[in-house]
Amino acid sequence: MAYTIRKIKNKSGIVYRAIIKDRLGKQITSKTFTRKTDAKIWADRIDLDRDAIAACGNKGAKMAFAELVNEYMLQWHGKDQEHQQQRSLYWANQFGAYHLAEIDAEKIRAELKSLQAGKCLIGNGRGKTAGQTKTINKTRSNTTVNRYRTTLSAIFTYAFRQGYVLTNPVQKTVGLPMTKGRVRYLSDEERERLLAACRNAEWPRLYLLVLMAMSTGMRKSELLKLTWADIDFENSLAFLDDTKNGEPRVCPIPTATRAELRKFRGIGSALVFPSLIKPEKPFEFKKQWKKALSEANVQNFVFHSLRHDFCSSLAMHGASMAEIAELAGHKDLQTTKRYTHLSVKHKQKVAEDVMSKVLKINL
Repeated sequence: MAYTIRKIKNKSGIVYRAIIKDRLGKQITSKTFTRKTDAKIWADRIDLDRDAIAACGNKGAKMAFAELVNEYMLQWHGKDQEHQQQRSLYWANQFGAYHLAEIDAEKIRAELKSLQAGKCLIGNGRGKTAGQTKTINKTRSNTTVNRYRTTLSAIFTYAFRQGYVLTNPVQKTVGLPMTKGRVRYLSDEERERLLAACRNAEWPRLYLLVLMAMSTGMRKSELLKLTWADIDFENSLAFLDDTKNGEPRVCPIPTATRAELRKFRGIGSALVFPSLIKPEKPFEFKKQWKKALSEANVQNFVFHSLRHDFCSSLAMHGASMAEIAELAGHKDLQTTKRYTHLSVKHKQKVAEDVMSKVLKINL
């Protein structure tokens, strides 16, 4: 490969065009700069980067990144549409004017660093402002930055499958280290206080909602989408078609929870937890939930923690990691392994109790 730099005089003054050529002398790509030094730096980098050279001759080399994002989002039908749209829009704003061949790992690393130093964005997926974002005074966590990186990688993976690029430049970058979040679960006393507070809540179904989350491990989104048609009272089962990991799941319903469900039993496609004003939409229970936590004096606990409580209870009572993963609907067993230490404690206790009786050794 070789390149030449031409000095060109136009109406605005002197500019320098760097031209990259293949071995046969055919021009592959070019770029114009106001300074000769910048033209040489760009040409040297391209000349040393074989992937970039190959990309220059690819059919997607002249495609603008903004065009790729639009195409990607039109064909994307995964979960969490709002957040995926928000992250894709962010990258379109950063790289939109660049051609695909111009976006390399170096640029991506710089943008990821800038993203980490910036403030959080909140998207709005409703009404006339759908797709718009606003900034809040909160720095982004490593988890957030990694999610944006994953979205960018997915966009380039799509481009690769379409033949627009020869490599995914995001794969040459490294995700940020993730801190292991604390698994918050309830003590027996906390559980009793919380259930009592929920039973006395102004919204009569708060107790049922919390009881179901606590005893089935369903996610908040799964519970709020639950309809009476999804409940099999005869066999004490709940059928979930629309789950976070995209796979259907069957949740056993314990006897006590089923008895509470019967008190509100409805039919057909009616929601189990409907809004009092718009029954076709789920009830917004944030106010009642916050009050119940306060009355029960349960701190550092969010609704999703009820799912952790479910998994922790299973682990502490001897369920295997595979059984916990199956009941909770974990697609990746690594997620379930957060509860391993609780399972190990149970096994240690069983071994201690049994072996003390078998060996009959007094210490």
